[in-house]
Amino acid sequence: MEKISRKKFVKTSGAALTAGLAFGSPAVLKAQSPAERLNIGIIGTGSRGCYLIREIVELGGLEITDVCDVYPPHLEEGLKEAGGKARTHEDYRKLLEQKEIDVVFVVTPLVTHVTMCLDALRAGKHIYCEKSMGYSVAECNQLVEAVKANPGRVVQIGYGPHGAMQQKVRELIQAGSIGQVTQVFSHYHRNSTWIREDVPEKWWRFLNWRLYWEYCGGIMTELVSHQLTMINWVLDAHPLNAVGQGGVDLYKDHERETWDNVNVVYEYPGGIKLNATGILSNARYGYQVTIMGTHGTIELGRQPKIYWEKETRHLDSYGVKTSHFKVKLGQSLEEDESPSQSKGKLIEVETERERDRGKMLGDYFACVRQGGAPAIDAVEGRRSSISSLLANRAIREGRKVTWEEMESLG
Repeated sequence: MEKISRKKFVKTSGAALTAGLAFGSPAVLKAQSPAERLNIGIIGTGSRGCYLIREIVELGGLEITDVCDVYPPHLEEGLKEAGGKARTHEDYRKLLEQKEIDVVFVVTPLVTHVTMCLDALRAGKHIYCEKSMGYSVAECNQLVEAVKANPGRVVQIGYGPHGAMQQKVRELIQAGSIGQVTQVFSHYHRNSTWIREDVPEKWWRFLNWRLYWEYCGGIMTELVSHQLTMINWVLDAHPLNAVGQGGVDLYKDHERETWDNVNVVYEYPGGIKLNATGILSNARYGYQVTIMGTHGTIELGRQPKIYWEKETRHLDSYGVKTSHFKVKLGQSLEEDESPSQSKGKLIEVETERERDRGKMLGDYFACVRQGGAPAIDAVEGRRSSISSLLANRAIREGRKVTWEEMESLG
């Protein structure tokens, strides 16, 4: 039985990148009123694509007219989630030919993202593309230039929203609440093989695409990229360089290629160091980011908290100041809730929290209807993508790799 290779998949999907960024023709799609229905096409109806379909259906005012997937069971499930009436396609280019589609969602393996987005722009569509944005620096640059050449199309990259909590953390840091930021620690930890076993042999490699470099960048692009996007945004900077290690040290079956653990140290402007870890063998710390400053620490986990240092008078002579008392926070924590035995406070937002992903999609569709900048555009998507690719290169080559080196690859 013939196996589905990346080469065949790419050929089927029309993934040969073509030149030319001044895309022509269909008129820019912009709804005439906020109440106007938008027609949606979904490319990729695996687990993530079906999740987004459910979110879209819940928002209302939107019609999923077309779904596309090369794997028949996924296509069938996507059709079911979309209500059973959408047109179905195995070739995404057929979906893009449907003139009434306003917005296209690209929810496919990373290697196809930029190709599909470029084709969607040529077809005059607005785009929501799942993370990570680009498979290479050159691809990231292509998409950024293409988006600039088509200002009437709204292109958002789905790294996750800069929601109310992230905005509050950025406010705290920019207000000097924890003094001068010096260290950041991020954990994206799971206890999972990342393997799908219940699939036909001919589809096995393709449906387990996260295990192979030909499809993606492994843990750094598929998991840690979420945190890199947030950290870059909160610090308003990108890494200057990175060193790291990774390996296939536990899950050695199926000729796995992408690492099952990564540990990367990034350097940011001002000497800030980020230690980013991603592992698939232990879920104790889950998804967590800790931002440490001279006068305090912000912990972003299930219940975000802030702690202040007890002794900071010695920092006065170094010109390091803080102004954390200017920021309104929530209730105080008990002494024993802090590992340092110093009282902390819950970080709260003044507005009622909505589901971040649903709100992000709602905001995106508002941009499509009314015009405006999406939460995470192609420029920010490029910064996040290169941050992930920087780490992979550093690990693979066993040396410090700089941002300038990565820029030269484009």
